[in-house]
Amino acid sequence: MGQIAKRNHLIVNVNGETIKVSGEEAFQPLAQFLRNTLHKPGTKVVCAEGDCGACTVVTATLRQDGWTPLRAINSCIAPVYLFDLSCIVTVEGMKHAESLSEVQNKMREFHGGQCGFCTPGMVCSMAQLAEDCKESKQEVTEKKARNYLTGNLCRCTGYEPILKAATNLDLNKWESLTTRYLTSALTTHFQSEIDAGVEITSENKKLYMPATLSEALQIKAMSKQVRLVAGATDLGVLVNKARTFLQEILVLNKISGVHTVNGSTHGILIGAMASLTDVENFVKSAHPELKRLLHIFASPQIKNQGTLLGNILNGSPIGDSIPALMVLDAEIQLQSTRGARTVKLNDYYQGYKVFDKAEDEIATGIFVPTLKGNYLHRYFKVSLRKDLDISAVTCAVVLKLDGSHISEARVAMGGVGPTVTRMPSVEAHFLGKSFNEMTFAAAGALASGSIKPISDLRASAEYRHLVTENLFKKCFHEMKTELSSPLEVLCP
Repeated sequence: MGQIAKRNHLIVNVNGETIKVSGEEAFQPLAQFLRNTLHKPGTKVVCAEGDCGACTVVTATLRQDGWTPLRAINSCIAPVYLFDLSCIVTVEGMKHAESLSEVQNKMREFHGGQCGFCTPGMVCSMAQLAEDCKESKQEVTEKKARNYLTGNLCRCTGYEPILKAATNLDLNKWESLTTRYLTSALTTHFQSEIDAGVEITSENKKLYMPATLSEALQIKAMSKQVRLVAGATDLGVLVNKARTFLQEILVLNKISGVHTVNGSTHGILIGAMASLTDVENFVKSAHPELKRLLHIFASPQIKNQGTLLGNILNGSPIGDSIPALMVLDAEIQLQSTRGARTVKLNDYYQGYKVFDKAEDEIATGIFVPTLKGNYLHRYFKVSLRKDLDISAVTCAVVLKLDGSHISEARVAMGGVGPTVTRMPSVEAHFLGKSFNEMTFAAAGALASGSIKPISDLRASAEYRHLVTENLFKKCFHEMKTELSSPLEVLCP
C-alpha cells in the first residue's frame, strides 16, 4: 500500500470562489488574509483577541462524514491553516447578486449600525441565527438573538435596534447560505482532496496536517518543538500579541474520529477536535448542568472554534470546564508511538503548567463516565460579567445522598491556587452529614480556610475567600431544588 499523497497548499472556498493557499499566507490570521490578500475589507479587526466579534465570519468544513454546520467564528485569531477544505462566507458574501440579504436589509431598516465598524460582524452572527432558525423551523426570539450576539460588542447602538432587526427577520426571505455555497460541485471537488495530508513550509515555519493518527504520532515523536494547534482560540491570541512564536505546527483536523462526541451507558467520549458547541449540544438533555456551564463558557464564536480538550490541556487554574470534569472523574486518553494510556484528570495537573504528559504524547480524547443514582451536582463560574469573561473563582460539587445523609462527596475548585484542585478535606467533611444549610456553611468555611488564592486583576485574595464561603451556601439552596427529581447524568 503506497503512501497517501500530500499537498503543499490549502484548498479554501471564500464566498463561492475556490482558491489555493500556500507559503506564508497559510500561517496568517484569517482576518488579515481576507483583508490584505483577498481584498475583502468588510471583515474588521479591532481587539485581535476574539473578544469583540468585529471579525466574525461564517464557516463550514467538509469532513469524512459530510459538511459541518455553517457557524460564526472569530477570524482574527484563527490561522488560515485551520480552514483546509472549508467554505468561508464574509459579509461581502451575504448579499446575492446586487441585492442585500434579509439580515442586511433588516439592519438597515432598523438602523442597527451607527459607526458601522461592528456591523459586519453583527451581520455574520445574525446570518448564523437566521440559518439555524430557518433550518429548525423556529422563530427568532429576543432571547435567541441575544444568545447568538453574545460575542459581538457595539459601543454605539445600545443593542436595541440590533435586536429589533433580528426579531423582525422574515425567514421566508432568508436565502440559505448552505444551499448557496455548499453546492454539490464544491462537495465533489473537496471530496477528491479529503484523503490527502498537507505539509506547508514557509521561511521559518512548517505545518504538518497528516491524514492519519499514526503519522501524527510519528511527527510528534520526531520533533520536540512541534506544537499541536486545535481551535487556536487561546494560542491565536498569544501569537497575535507576539507572546508566542510557533515554528512547527501539527494539526489533527484531517484525522478521522477526532471531531466526534459519542455516548454510551458508560459515559461520553469527546474527541480531541470536538468543538465546545458540539459538546454543549450533545449534553443538552443528558447533563443539563454541564450544558448550563458550557452555555456561559464563552461567546458562540469561541465555542464554535475552540475545543473542550484544548481548555483542559491548557491547564489554566481558572479553566472553566476543569472543576466539573474533575468531579465527574474524567480521564484523558493519550497516545504515542510507544502505545496508549489514560490519565485521570485528577492526577493530570502536577503543578502550574506541569502535566502528566510526555513530550511525544498526543491527547486524542477525554472520557467522562456516567454517574448513576441519587446524585446532586452544581458547577459555578464567578466572573465580573455573566458572559464573555474570564473566571475569578470556579467550583464544582457532586454529592450522593442516602436518604437525608450525604454518602459521597466530590468537590473541586479553580482560581484559588496554581492549579484546579480537588478538596479532600471538604469532601471528608460532607460524608455522613445531614443535607442541610449548616453542613454546607461549615463546608464553605473549611474550603475558605484551606485555599491560598492570590490577588490579581480579576479579584483580590480576600474576595476569593469570601466567594468560596458563599458558593457553598448558594450550592445548598440550588441543590435543594433537585431533591424531588434525582438525575442520572451523562447518559446519552
